[in-house]
Amino acid sequence: MRSRIGRWRSTTKSLPTFDDTLPGAPPIATLLAISGPLTGMRLELADETRVGRSEENDLVLPDALVSRLHALIRRRNLSWIVEDLDSRHGTFLNRRRIEGSRPLLRNDELQIGQSRFLFDSEVDVQNADFSDRLVYLGTPTDETLEVAPVAVLAGTREEEPGRDEGLEFVVQLGELFDSANVALPDALNGMGARLASLFRADALVLFLRDSVTNDLRPSVALYPGGETLADRSIVQRVSRERKSLLVSDHPDLARHPSPDAPAPPSARSVLCAPLEAGEALIGVVYLQRSELDSYSLLDLRNLRAVARLMAVFIEARQKAVALEMRARFDDQGNGGLICESAALRSVMDMVRRVAPAPVSVLITGETGTGKEVIAREVHRLSAPGMRGGEFVAVNCSAIPETLFESQLFGHEKGAFTGAVKLQQGLIERANGGTLFLDEVGELSPAVQPKLLRFLQERVFTRVGGTRCLRADVRLICATNRNLEEDVKAGLFREDLFHRLSVMPLHLPPLRERRDDIVPLAQHFLALHARSIGRPIRGFGKDALEAMMRYEWPGNIRELSNGIERAVLLCDGEVILARHLVFQGRGERTAAPGPARTDENDTPLISLADLEARHIQRVLDACEGNQMRASEVLGIHRNTLRKKIQDYGIR
Repeated sequence: MRSRIGRWRSTTKSLPTFDDTLPGAPPIATLLAISGPLTGMRLELADETRVGRSEENDLVLPDALVSRLHALIRRRNLSWIVEDLDSRHGTFLNRRRIEGSRPLLRNDELQIGQSRFLFDSEVDVQNADFSDRLVYLGTPTDETLEVAPVAVLAGTREEEPGRDEGLEFVVQLGELFDSANVALPDALNGMGARLASLFRADALVLFLRDSVTNDLRPSVALYPGGETLADRSIVQRVSRERKSLLVSDHPDLARHPSPDAPAPPSARSVLCAPLEAGEALIGVVYLQRSELDSYSLLDLRNLRAVARLMAVFIEARQKAVALEMRARFDDQGNGGLICESAALRSVMDMVRRVAPAPVSVLITGETGTGKEVIAREVHRLSAPGMRGGEFVAVNCSAIPETLFESQLFGHEKGAFTGAVKLQQGLIERANGGTLFLDEVGELSPAVQPKLLRFLQERVFTRVGGTRCLRADVRLICATNRNLEEDVKAGLFREDLFHRLSVMPLHLPPLRERRDDIVPLAQHFLALHARSIGRPIRGFGKDALEAMMRYEWPGNIRELSNGIERAVLLCDGEVILARHLVFQGRGERTAAPGPARTDENDTPLISLADLEARHIQRVLDACEGNQMRASEVLGIHRNTLRKKIQDYGIR
């Protein structure tokens, strides 16, 4: 097996730094192989990297599922593009097959044949939420970040904002405060445009803190051309130290010519100030000009004052938007979860009791009921010590048995073929936090005793290593299987089952919590309509009735997918019953209408419904014992399990 690529490296140091020895060099991007023949290798991309089965490619993947010329990864200015070359089996980006070319973002998962790669680049590409523009976040070396001393700063220049302009901006902010009809995106774009004009900036980027990830993300970007480059280190320093920053001789990071796109404007002078409302950091405002020494300390002071006013306004509007979006959410401390039904409220009561104690939790329920959402809520409500760590989730059924031990415990360099460096495992990543094992019932018998040993002693050893390591990890597991039956059948260790289920939580299926259907549907409608860009206001009465009648064998996941399809199919502003097409009972059916009857008014049902009802009766008579039920039905227990899953039987 041979792989060729322009340059590649396997290093443990963090990548987001420019190479000191190559000033003005293009940004470095890499692919980290996480499955397939190159697992564990980090490959550095050239400006153009061809991937395929043929020896003429830069990256050769000897895989029958890989076409001779499969895909092309190329640099476009500061960003990276992946293009499928009409391959037979397709190129997948974040588990979705791509058509044509797609931009690569940091931590995107690229799958070609049986190989999966994680993309990483020292220049991150992000979209501004409210202005639909591209922002490149680059990080120079620390030595180039110089704040000019007061002695060499130019004095007040004719270009500096005057008192009248500053006062006018304050007046406009006051008018925005009084206007309740101005949407937050429109207000932010208006403020950004006025601020850029006031400080005569070549480019302005307004970063706001994401309430979920806690990251700073560009929300408004204003500049000529199609893209701009912002210095990540300046933004992070301002947010960390909560101090305004003036850079009068910034290194030019934008000298990356591209044949198909102009380079972003260079930033030789930068003003950056935090947006603070009380003790909270709302975001950061970032201004830049292409000339050296364009700003003075007076500019910095003025921007700092304006940023305080902007932060108060933005915080007020964000709270108003949050209250509106959560009007139907549960207000009893459920962390924004939609929780209208009594069945789910009782689960959330138990979550609040269990979360502060560092015990193992086993969440059971059908596929698509939201087990990972509940696991994240347990982590969010955990004791401060555990809550501060990372929440690490892994699907046990998605990792091959031969690689699972290495993924869970990590491996030493040289432990096996392809182990070119020391690799931390999931347990080490989750140290001080929570490890979530989804589909834990799929664990192989070979891995089960090793996980049990870790739970008993809280120590582990990397694959190929001899030194015992200790980790303080809270374990949360989830499964849609009946582990008690698996224990009786010898498929799952009884001692491990008891270790995992110190605190069991069962999530009821959606058909048993019908009070949640409409609020969930409205939540998914707002989410998908925004992401797809469709102006849909709500549901028609017939659509709501159809959703309430449907059995939802796929639970919340099926509801989300169904609403997303309805948004795509809807040709107006209201979703009707004819737009609802769901995947149910093993066949593609429209949302059910009134039941059909014969001449004696006896309901007519399908064979699938008849079989599902009969299986339900037998299970009820056997008190849920699948072994006894399979004997009564005259079918194998695995066949019964599949029918239970297909039909959504309790």
